[in-house]
Amino acid sequence: MALRILQFGLYFIGLAAILIGSSIALIGIERTGQFFVWVLSWIRDSGPLSDLGQPNDDSELRFYSVFFIAYGALLFQAARKPIKYARRIPLLLALFFAGGVVRAISYIQIGPPHDLFILLMAIELIMPIVLYICWRAAKLT
Repeated sequence: MALRILQFGLYFIGLAAILIGSSIALIGIERTGQFFVWVLSWIRDSGPLSDLGQPNDDSELRFYSVFFIAYGALLFQAARKPIKYARRIPLLLALFFAGGVVRAISYIQIGPPHDLFILLMAIELIMPIVLYICWRAAKLT
């Protein structure tokens, strides 16, 4: 059971990384962000998202989106063959967790971002811990 949850979680994060990275690369951060605010609005009205479409920010995030896509591909690879890539899984989870940590640092230093980014931070801080527990329970190493 733990192995199945781990694989599902790795596929989920991997697919999200590939889709979000591809969206940012192809249509930019502004449209990608607005899409996810629209999705979030089904659950909760969190107001408009602003200041994402600045040329420097868009250029920088499109650059990093390539790495996010590659990260998603590595997650898919680990999910498909978790025994073969068992030693890689904690590192992949730690990278995702680190993303949540740096969002938290930004929250503390700069102030609260849009609700969308608070939700992403919560996912990035909680999901890797849950999946690491599943990795340990699956006894892959």
